[in-house]
Amino acid sequence: MTEQAQAPHIFLTGGGTLGHVMPNLPLIDYYLAEGWQVSYIGSKTGPERAALAQIKGVTYHPVRTGKLRRYFDFQNFLDLFNVSIAVIQCFLLFRKHKPTVLFSKGGYVALPPVVAARLAKVPSVIHESDKSPGLTTNLSKRFAQKICVAFQDTARYFEPQKVVYTGLPVRNLVFEANKSRGLELIGFDGNRPILLVFGGSLGAGFLNKLTRENIQNGNLDAYDVVNICGKGNLDTQINQANYQQFESLGNDFLHIMQAADIVLTRGGATSLFELLAMQKPHIIIPLSKKASRGDQIENAQYFASLGVSTYLEEENYTWTKLAVLLDQTSFNWNTTLLQIQKLAFDQATQKVITVINEVATQK
Repeated sequence: MTEQAQAPHIFLTGGGTLGHVMPNLPLIDYYLAEGWQVSYIGSKTGPERAALAQIKGVTYHPVRTGKLRRYFDFQNFLDLFNVSIAVIQCFLLFRKHKPTVLFSKGGYVALPPVVAARLAKVPSVIHESDKSPGLTTNLSKRFAQKICVAFQDTARYFEPQKVVYTGLPVRNLVFEANKSRGLELIGFDGNRPILLVFGGSLGAGFLNKLTRENIQNGNLDAYDVVNICGKGNLDTQINQANYQQFESLGNDFLHIMQAADIVLTRGGATSLFELLAMQKPHIIIPLSKKASRGDQIENAQYFASLGVSTYLEEENYTWTKLAVLLDQTSFNWNTTLLQIQKLAFDQATQKVITVINEVATQK
């Protein structure tokens, strides 16, 4: 087969947390179905490697990684060396495989592939999930042909000719998840409202603590509670009949989300877009600025301003305030649902694919 007759080849990247991986999955499904070659650049040990190992037809290329920080740390010097090595590794990959296009979902894994793509003359598209861009996006934006954003307001941070508002792609399983399968997995009969609590792929200590306290003191007796607590965070001392806990669940998690009547979560963009696409009542307790750059608070405030989410800041948490939000979120859900439907969260995947294909054909 001649080089001209070969199938187009897309490289994808993104990692560090599953929030930087999950939006790539519907894109991978699409390009595999279209007959493209699909490759992925990620870290050697990060969650992206385990997630991609389950997908037949994707070639995974591990590279060195270095976490970029906004503050001084001696580790920065070693990580700058690792990032430089990763750029060289990615450049050699691109020279060897001659991909048609690169798509980057961000995370600290993603900067070297984007830089290397520019050096190897491979067109690239990057995507920013949060309302304000993270460090990787700010460093990558000058090297990319197009920048997709999940929030309309985020466009103001980028050159107008580069930026496209698309929303955030969500996994196809979000629309296929089965409530009966979810009930089977958690062992509840659905006769009482089910409260799902989760804090992203790495868990959330604060949410675990408040959930377990309110299970044990009886505040959550009206609910059957499912707590996705994160790896190594199971509490074997709790034995209440209305409490189930799991470290993590892979794709089964979305079946459980479908079975839930209301969800308590952090403010990661991927989780929020999946909840909105599934049209699930939810309350956000975003990670505080003491432990983050405040992106989750911005996400929560934005969606609350659109009338599709409710939120409570971690520093202001009390059980009384949370109990009021649980009641209000359920009571107002029909009105909230109308607002969600207007925003068409289910169209993001196709919008991103359109941008990628346009950039690929301009090569």
